Amino acid sequence: MDALLALGNAHARKETAETEIRQLRAYSREFHSDRPYKLEPLAEFSGMSVSGIRTAYKDAEIDTVAHQVGRKPDSRHTRPPAVGTTWS
Repeated sequence: MDALLALGNAHARKETAETEIRQLRAYSREFHSDRPYKLEPLAEFSGMSVSGIRTAYKDAEIDTVAHQVGRKPDSRHTRPPAVGTTWS
């Protein structure tokens, strides 16, 4: 049973890391004013292709990061807030 517990714990850490990575990608692209991080270095450091970075995070990650940093994203496109979210 110890191996199953260790496997479950490792899986939970992996899920947490993947969530953090998606949030960091969203932060890098959406919260850096008119100079977001470029796709090429983000792809390289994420182990992804440039085209993969474009879809590597969703509105949920943007909303989470906005809540964490206490401000709206600086993205060039306008997105409506998620249901139940209010921007100050």
